[in-house]
Amino acid sequence: MIQDQRIQEATFVVVDVETTGMSPTSGRITEIAMMKVRDGTLVDEFSTLINPLQTIPASITRITGIDNLMVQDAPPAREVVPFIAEFLEGGIFVAHNAEFDWGFVTHTMRRERAMELTNPRLCTVKLSCRIFPQLPSKSLGPVTDFLQIKIPERHRASGDAYATALVLVKYLSFLQKQHGLQTVGELLNFQYARRSASSLSTHARRS
Repeated sequence: MIQDQRIQEATFVVVDVETTGMSPTSGRITEIAMMKVRDGTLVDEFSTLINPLQTIPASITRITGIDNLMVQDAPPAREVVPFIAEFLEGGIFVAHNAEFDWGFVTHTMRRERAMELTNPRLCTVKLSCRIFPQLPSKSLGPVTDFLQIKIPERHRASGDAYATALVLVKYLSFLQKQHGLQTVGELLNFQYARRSASSLSTHARRS
């Protein structure tokens, strides 16, 4: 079982999606990026624009920079889903606010190919709440600012996924050294722990 794997031997797949809206039932994915992390190292990546086959609202374009012209020649979700499934196979699904990205990815796979994901989920927002209870906001911008991580391109899937992968690497190192977490199961349970972890600020700024 994945939960029995040692953290340094496990494969973490950091996922970020850009979408046409907030609802995975009515909205569609316009871009997805996935970064594969193993033993603290980025070992593989996959990213693509996706034609949502629906109009991208202007309000979304203002945030992401992705407009209808950019996606008109991109593959539709039905063509991309098999690649997503293959890339995620055997890995832990990781995202900053994992519920959002997991919702869109699973709805898309179910709708387009009747496929179901069963990957364990790890949320770096939940980990941030455990490790940084003092931070007013646990969104990606404030967390990366605090950890002195630069986001290459904010609100684009590749940039946000890359930054989240760097956050994950720091968190995994800290939790193994300072809290003695050894297995994926212990890590997954930790994200739901009631007691907050001690601050990572000193550790993070040395890293």
